[in-house]
Amino acid sequence: MLNRSDPAPLYKQIEDVIRGQINSGKWPRHYKLKAEADLAEEFGVSRGTLRQALQSLVEEGLLTQIQGKGTFVAIPRNDLPLAQWLITMHEVLAATGQDFSTEVLDQENVRGTDNVRALLDLPQHEQLLYLHRRLLIQEEPIVIMENYVRLSLCPRLARVDFSETPLFDAIENSCGLRIGWGQRNFAATTGAKAELLGAKIDEPILYLEQVSYLEDGTPFEYSEVWVRGEKLRLTTVLSRGAHNGRT
Repeated sequence: MLNRSDPAPLYKQIEDVIRGQINSGKWPRHYKLKAEADLAEEFGVSRGTLRQALQSLVEEGLLTQIQGKGTFVAIPRNDLPLAQWLITMHEVLAATGQDFSTEVLDQENVRGTDNVRALLDLPQHEQLLYLHRRLLIQEEPIVIMENYVRLSLCPRLARVDFSETPLFDAIENSCGLRIGWGQRNFAATTGAKAELLGAKIDEPILYLEQVSYLEDGTPFEYSEVWVRGEKLRLTTVLSRGAHNGRT
């Protein structure tokens, strides 16, 4: 498999072999590579040499390593790991290295609907910060976000420029609050926000609804997100955990 008379280092040759398997489709996304010991034996190299090749491919974005689970062919950059972590759209796109920008369509203090106020357990007098933003990748609209945030927890949020600062960054860094967890629901739709997304009326739109909580359990943010289904795709890592059911 490897040419030991070739001046190219062995780890570089291993990179080329794995890259070829991925690019040819023989190893599709989510494909799990063999254990390091087995793969090193197959290539006839030390585990150190193999790890050097794997690490390079991880940095290149072709592979991903999950602690305790192994090494996998990475998901494409337009797949979104939104089902397993409380991760924001800004964090997803920033992590993939995609060139994107944020456009603030509206930012104001509002009372909010009774439904939103109930979800955030708001006192009668309390107002919310309403944010309406659009994310663009290379100037193409991809995501629409509407957020309602409890201003009483951090009044200075009303003065933040959210075209430059992600919401969760402002909450944690400017307000000193610690975000703990969230509840997120998914649905598929068409037509919703199509005009703002530059989408066709029948183009699939991924809809996300979320309530986010601080570490102490205080609900602080409600959001609705619309994602162009033809441009970005949802992905997740699933664990069976302590489930004892039978099928």
